Amino acid sequence: MSSLRNSGLNIKALQVEYKSGQKALGQVDLTLPEHGIYTVIGSSGSGKSTLLRAVAGLLPDYEGELLFNGKSVHDQETLIGLVPQNYGLLPWKTVRENIRVAMKITRPAGGSREALEAEITHWLQSMGIAELAGRYPLSLSGGQQQRVAIARAFAIQPTILLLDEPFSALDAITRETLQQIFLDNWLAHPATALFVTHDVEEAILLGQKIVVMPSAKQDTPEILDNASVFAMKHEEKRNSDEFFEQSKRIRKVMLAKW
Repeated sequence: MSSLRNSGLNIKALQVEYKSGQKALGQVDLTLPEHGIYTVIGSSGSGKSTLLRAVAGLLPDYEGELLFNGKSVHDQETLIGLVPQNYGLLPWKTVRENIRVAMKITRPAGGSREALEAEITHWLQSMGIAELAGRYPLSLSGGQQQRVAIARAFAIQPTILLLDEPFSALDAITRETLQQIFLDNWLAHPATALFVTHDVEEAILLGQKIVVMPSAKQDTPEILDNASVFAMKHEEKRNSDEFFEQSKRIRKVMLAKW
């Protein structure tokens, strides 16, 4: 039983179909260790977002099992944080209020207001956006909104953290900055994380393993170990031989799977 309790996120024979009977997600079998981070890469329509939505509990109908440490992932004890592509911020709430609302919803009552506000300030500072606390989302750039969304996701201290192409709309420099900030925060407060991306470099930079989703729904995902690159200092990864070899390996799989 101990191995079951410590088994992390287990996705067993997960499949999702549209009402028409067409597959939205072919069979996925995946074990993500507790406090691990895997990146998921795939072509458009391969089911990347569907996979996250199933784990997040946003799809009522699916086949297979979704377990966390041996229990249903949708058990009330399993808190899931989702960072969607469109940020998911409440436009009528300030940056600070967006984070406060999420924390109050996901935590039992208790603790002082001062402690709560100090914690919100900590997360804003960790994402480099403390000066934006009183601003509204629509007055922010895409990169700033993304920082707020990630700060909010970390602030609720989720058991499972799901990120759906969070940096896809950002320019290259902003994207690289946020990759570093995200990884620093994850290393300091590791959640069991699935990070969906369409970018090969990002997949290699942020994942301990890389899940390559196939285009054909009858095919199975390919899972590549990325431990050697992940263990490097972030700023050294891109220029390493291991990074170059992993890029070639992924592109070879992509040619076969896509």
